[in-house]
Parts: sequence; structure tokens; C-alpha cells
Amino acid sequence: MIVFSALFILYLIAEINKPKPIDWTVTISKQDKNPYGGFIIYKQLKNIFPTAGIQSFRMPVYNQVNKSKETNGAYFIIGPTLELPATDFAALRKYVGNGNVVVASANMFHKSFLDFFGLQTATPVSLTFHDSSGINFINPALKASENYTFLTATIGQYFSKIDTAKTTIISTNNKNKPVYIKVPYGKGAFFIHANPLCFSNYFLLYKNNAAYTAKVLSYLPAETSKIYWDEFYKLGPEGASTPFRFLLSNEFLRWALRLSLIGLLLYVFFEMKRRQRVIPVITPLKNSTLDFVKTVAGVYYNNKDNNSIADKKMSHFLEFVRSRFNIATQTLDEDFVQQLHRKSGVDKEKVSDLVKLFSALPTEPRVTDMMLLSLDRNIDHFYKQV
Repeated sequence: MIVFSALFILYLIAEINKPKPIDWTVTISKQDKNPYGGFIIYKQLKNIFPTAGIQSFRMPVYNQVNKSKETNGAYFIIGPTLELPATDFAALRKYVGNGNVVVASANMFHKSFLDFFGLQTATPVSLTFHDSSGINFINPALKASENYTFLTATIGQYFSKIDTAKTTIISTNNKNKPVYIKVPYGKGAFFIHANPLCFSNYFLLYKNNAAYTAKVLSYLPAETSKIYWDEFYKLGPEGASTPFRFLLSNEFLRWALRLSLIGLLLYVFFEMKRRQRVIPVITPLKNSTLDFVKTVAGVYYNNKDNNSIADKKMSHFLEFVRSRFNIATQTLDEDFVQQLHRKSGVDKEKVSDLVKLFSALPTEPRVTDMMLLSLDRNIDHFYKQV
């Protein structure tokens, strides 16, 4: 147990102090400081729109803007996937039609969303691993002298089909494919970007890419008064992930939960051996057969009833002969002597002497001690010979 406990403590120390692996999951979540989180862009929204109120929600679009009459607002929906139910998409269109804008970006757009705007997306297949795709603006006033670049296969997606009659291309990749477009709708507009990683922490800290993202957001109206930052389509509803969400929200509480579970498992492991009550000591039953024999013998001996003793010994012997050799004992004649001699293997003379005693004793009025001892010796000799 001491060795096991020491090893377990060393394991815990090693687990606590080992460097945490980098999580490359694409989330673009406001609280996520991992490379592909959205912590930086969310914090910078206040600097880009100083007069706007910024709020984040983990509720569907419908819950936020269905009955909204506001204008000059902006709704950010940026994440790995964008799949809006019909009711949410209808509420979002109504919101934009009132004079607001939506910034939407995803690696995977739902087909109904793309079909509504007449869009299609594509991702090129690259067999080389050079320093990735480039991206830049169409507007000469915003276009940089060199393309903004990022890692291979991260910002390669583009719009392979657009409705040129109502779509404005804002930026393209190094193959002149559109990646950032504006689609007017009612009094507002949809700003759709094909690469959500352009809003991630890593992209913003990579070379001078922060300037690209700032210019992307500069297309939003300067008088934007309220910004909705969506977390629902990335993380789901608030508090719906796990019953242990409070314990898992803090590193120390997480370790407390782990230690509790490990302690419980150890308890179960060491208590797996079946427990039972102490077995009471039970005194074994005393064998009283010998005492019974001594008592009976003493009664006969004290009464000097040799006739009864002889009678019982003869009866017991004859029962033995019947059960052992299957010989009838009603008549103790020469034929009986011959059968008992042949089946038992005892000398015929001994058998004959024993039979004579059996015939003579019942006629004696009083069996003497010598006669009883002679009977006993002959019977014991027969048993030994058998």
C-alpha cells in the first residue's frame, strides 16, 4: 500500500506539472484562448466599435431578434459550421431587412443558407506544404502591397459560385477567387466570409494579419449601435453540456472531482473481497455411543444376567450371518455348518463348535461366566477369520 500510494502521488504530480497540449479545435468562441478560439476578436470589437453595446448569447437567433425593431445593429455568427433552422434563418432575414447587418463565416455552410443567396463553396486540394494561401482586398484603398498569408489548408475555402447581380466581392484569395462578399437584403446586408479562421486568435497574431481582419470589419456601418455575438451555434444552449459543468469549470474543482472518483474506485477495489459476520464457535456434538454401550454393559454386569447377554450376542451374530452371507439361520444343523464354513472360509471345526454353543446355551437354566467367555471368544475368533 505504501509503494502504491507513493507511485500514485508521483503520478498526480507529473500530471499536474506536465505542459498542456495545444488544442487546435476550431471554435471562434469568445472565451477560448486556444489558437483557433475567438478571444482576441471579441475583445477588439469594443475598440473597433467604441460606441456600440456588445453582448454575447447562447440562445437561438429567433429568441434574440424575432420581435426586434432596432436598426444599426450587427449580428456575428462565426464558427466551424453554420446550420440555421428555418425559423432562425427567417428571423435573421427579418432582422437584416429592418436595417441591420449580419457577419457570417463558417467552414461548412448549410445548403439552405447557400441556396438562398445563390452561393457555392469549394476548397482546393494542395499536395504541397508551402506557406499557405494568400488573401487580399479588391478595393485599391484597402488592398495591401503583399497578400495576407496564413498556414496551409486553413483559409483555402472560397466561393465557387455567386449571384453577380446582387453580390459584391470584397476580398479574394491569391487565385482571384472570392472569399469575402456582401449581399444586400432589405435595408441591411449580409457580409459572408468563407474562412472563419480569419477571425481566430492565431490568424490575428500571425504576421500583419490583424490589419486584414480590421479592414473586414470596417465594411460594417460606422454608426453600428449594438452587436450580438453568437455562441449558441458553437457551444449549444447555456449549461446544457454536462451535470458536472460547475465542477468542470474550475481546474481545482476538476481535480477534486477526479480525486474523489479515484478514491471511490480504490475503495471499491479493496473492498471487493466478500465480507461476512464472525462465525461463532460451535461445540461439536458429543459421541455418546460408547457411553451408551458402557451403561448397558454395566447394567447387565451388575445384574449378572449372563443369559440375556448370551442371547443378545447370539442374536447379533446370527443377524451378521444373514446379512453378510445370505444364509438362513432358522435351523442350526449340519447343512448350516457346511454353508457357513464354505462362504466364510472359517475352519469347519470352529464353526461346528460355535454352533454347538448356540444350541446348548438356550437350554441352560443359568449361563456361567466361563460359558459366556467361551461364547465371546468363539464369536471374536469367527469375526477375525472372516
